[in-house]
Amino acid sequence: SLSQVEGGGSAFAAATADAVRAPLLETDDAPPVLFIGNHQLYGFLDLPLLVEEVLQRRGTLIRGLAHPIAFSSSGAAPNSTTGGGGGLVNFETFGAVPVNPRSLLKILKRRENALLYPGGVREAFKSTKGGEAYKLFWPDAADSADFAPLAARANATIVPVAAVGAEEGFNMVLDADEMLALPYFGERLRDAAASAPVGRPGERFVTPFSVPGLPERFYFLFGAPISTAGVDPTDREACTALYSTVRAELESCIDYLLEKRERDPYRSLLPRAAAELSWNWTKQAPSFRL
Repeated sequence: SLSQVEGGGSAFAAATADAVRAPLLETDDAPPVLFIGNHQLYGFLDLPLLVEEVLQRRGTLIRGLAHPIAFSSSGAAPNSTTGGGGGLVNFETFGAVPVNPRSLLKILKRRENALLYPGGVREAFKSTKGGEAYKLFWPDAADSADFAPLAARANATIVPVAAVGAEEGFNMVLDADEMLALPYFGERLRDAAASAPVGRPGERFVTPFSVPGLPERFYFLFGAPISTAGVDPTDREACTALYSTVRAELESCIDYLLEKRERDPYRSLLPRAAAELSWNWTKQAPSFRL
């Protein structure tokens, strides 16, 4: 059955009851949970909203793995024009650590819950004007099973968690490629990106330029839990299959949210605010039926 939790101006839902319970199992022999999410445009609210909601509602801390730029001494992205995340969110407040394989494995081995965004910077800095809204940009499964062997080594349960809503809140003027093509300014962006810390080899930290619009409602959906029990972390074929299964489940959850939110009468800010004002801000406007 489908069950729903709402709060914080967003709608949270779980595809199965087990997906709700999975991160809450606090017994000594419970496996850790690895949440795998999709980055929305700019990505700076994805981790904090999810971590705070689960902590408030369930009392369980999720350790997020964030891009190293979020922990730089300046706290600012090297070419931040809007969004970006630098300086807007203190990720350490939410228990986040810089993303790398060693940190992920260490968290899971301690039986702590973790949150990972495999799409990284490429996914957060996608071109919504180029038709890339809510697309995943993961490494090819044939080249890298990425998180799958690490999750299998820790016997973790993987829970995909989809998010939509952020990308309609920005009107993109120039995407990353167009920013780099600008005379003079593009070269400076290229140099700044080359000196930025990286979360994944070969990535390009170039922020698209957007004009903020009216924010839309955020929706989150927890997918069906995926066990890694029986997956040999040294078996490349098995890890690739696990990786592909997680990706397919996450894409399915994203598609589901994009379809179902069309039936939410309070999707837009103004009708939602009007309804909640009429209730003296004592409750949140309901979303679509699951």
